[in-house]
Amino acid sequence: MKTQPPMWMICLAVLFAIALIVTVVLICSSYFGVESNTPDGDVPKNTGGSDTKQTTATLYLPWESGTKESTTENTTAAKTEEPTPILPDISNGLSYVSYGNGTCKVGDVGTCIDACVVIPEYSPVGDLVIEIGAAAFYECATITAVQIPATVKKIGELAFGACNNLMYISVSDENTAYCDVDGVLYNASRSTLILYPPMRAGREFYLDRRTVRISEMAFYRSEYLETVHYLGTPEEWDAMIIGSKNYALAAASMTFGGSVGK
Repeated sequence: MKTQPPMWMICLAVLFAIALIVTVVLICSSYFGVESNTPDGDVPKNTGGSDTKQTTATLYLPWESGTKESTTENTTAAKTEEPTPILPDISNGLSYVSYGNGTCKVGDVGTCIDACVVIPEYSPVGDLVIEIGAAAFYECATITAVQIPATVKKIGELAFGACNNLMYISVSDENTAYCDVDGVLYNASRSTLILYPPMRAGREFYLDRRTVRISEMAFYRSEYLETVHYLGTPEEWDAMIIGSKNYALAAASMTFGGSVGK
């Protein structure tokens, strides 16, 4: 007959077994119990739109029926984006008439509503803009300023006629056909004054004696003009060719001779 071990030995063995199990559980929990920061069911997916590498480890813990996900490692390769080209500030919506040889003219204002109209060197289809058509902007009330590029070699009659809110016209320094002097439009030699903007600031205007022709409606409704200082003689002024409807010029007082600024 075998001798039964004392009761205290049995209790000690049970306690040792329990302590061993608890120790194993704690060790396993600290090693495997890392949870993903991404909620279950919301693990990011690679959509193919970027170079993203994902690694997901799924851990099965022996005392749980479910699963837990480890942290998801995302490695995204940086992409260098192409710089956005800086395009010149030009007016859109202008209407063009192509000549079929790679050149065109501005036919009319089209759908452009810009106050400051910047005429481009090239039309939207790539034609070189060499002309502003006759009456292209006639009676356009929205325009306050116009910028003309170097490519324009012809400006039709009354292209900017009756643009009653126009204050300033600027011509590229590289234009060989036209120029501006303080916002007033001339041909390149300044022998013809094409347009004195109706809303041009200033009550006095100095006109060079080289000018021998003033276009039709060049001084139409020039609101602020009061005095014209012509730098030539009265005889030269009498020989001036002046187009019709230059009412403000006719109403202004005149002086002769002298020089600019005097």
